[in-house]
Amino acid sequence: MRATSLVKQMLGLRSVTVIEVLVRPHELLVKLRLTRSRLVCPKCSYTTRSCYDTRTLDSRWRHLDIGIHQTWLSCQLRRLRCPTHGVITEGVPFARPVGESRFTRDFEHLVAWACAKMDKTTVTKLLRVAWRTVGTICERVVTPRARSQPS
Repeated sequence: MRATSLVKQMLGLRSVTVIEVLVRPHELLVKLRLTRSRLVCPKCSYTTRSCYDTRTLDSRWRHLDIGIHQTWLSCQLRRLRCPTHGVITEGVPFARPVGESRFTRDFEHLVAWACAKMDKTTVTKLLRVAWRTVGTICERVVTPRARSQPS
């Protein structure tokens, strides 16, 4: 089994190809490419094959740690023109829309679960995130999407 396949399987990633894995002191950077050909609006699930443009900078999300290594996912995303939301960055299967969060859903769910079992200060030390970030993540996880959008 190739290292990239092993990392993809360990991290539980779907609909992506692992391009490269960089191991640095206390950090693991996994570069990804989306495998789907259709672009998906992250807010309304509108799909299209038409690409408005490609972002020049890679987007990064914090994922579940592997041992002592903080794990980061990195992916170059395209933008699409959604009839409802205008020009927007495509959605990814493992995280909320770009700009809403810089963490994967798995990481956010772990933070929310940990907060239900222990105090916030312990969660910050265990998961290596800021105290304020823990509250923001918990709010995002428990608030249903329909209520979080202004009407």
